[in-house]
Amino acid sequence: MAAIISCRTGMFGSVDAAFEYFPQADVFHAECPPAPGGDYPAMAAKARARGVTIASLSTGLHLDTDEQAAAFRPVIDGAASIGVPKIFVSAKASSADLFEPALARLGELARYAAKQGVTICMETHPPFAENGDKARLVIERIGSPGLRFNFDTANIYYYNENCDSVAEVRKVADLVGSVHLKDTDGGYKSPNFPPVGQGIVDFPAIFAALSAVGFQGPYTLEIEGAHVEKLDPAGRLQFLKDCVAYLRRVGVMA
Repeated sequence: MAAIISCRTGMFGSVDAAFEYFPQADVFHAECPPAPGGDYPAMAAKARARGVTIASLSTGLHLDTDEQAAAFRPVIDGAASIGVPKIFVSAKASSADLFEPALARLGELARYAAKQGVTICMETHPPFAENGDKARLVIERIGSPGLRFNFDTANIYYYNENCDSVAEVRKVADLVGSVHLKDTDGGYKSPNFPPVGQGIVDFPAIFAALSAVGFQGPYTLEIEGAHVEKLDPAGRLQFLKDCVAYLRRVGVMA
């Protein structure tokens, strides 16, 4: 299975540190925050200097007002300027009363992104995409290729009770634009995210469901939570290496 395996830079505190550490774990793709000062070419050049490709950007997306939505457009432009096709977002509306106008703003941004050759990928978060059913509802209502689902293998359990990540991904596999690889002990609102392969997530079944619809990535390791918060950089690097070793065992990485 050929797949783009990436990692979020935040686990090492800065993009510069992440670009240094990722190749030591045989990870050569990154999910980065918006570039400081909007200088996307400089951030991409730093990545290239370490042999790393920026596979996606990552940011919050507040949609309560037109001004908040408009502030996201430069991120879309920045991604397009350096050929980054996916932007992971945690899309937010602060109350149920604001859901519909926020959805309209999200649709406008999705259509703008599509024109730029960029896809906005909604994280597995409420209120727009906490599970497969909600993500499909929102994406189909907006009806633009500029909006897809970021399927988070652990957040399915974090935000939903009595659920199964394999069943959820099968509901929406054709609308997945990116994936966060994260394991979990399966507890509702549990912050315990061990190295992939050491929790309850059935990763081989998830890879199979997504491969069946032609999805090849990015699969982005999201390393956070109680298992890593007190680790120093060397400990975090070992955590990342443990995740990579598992992905090799299940045939996702060479």
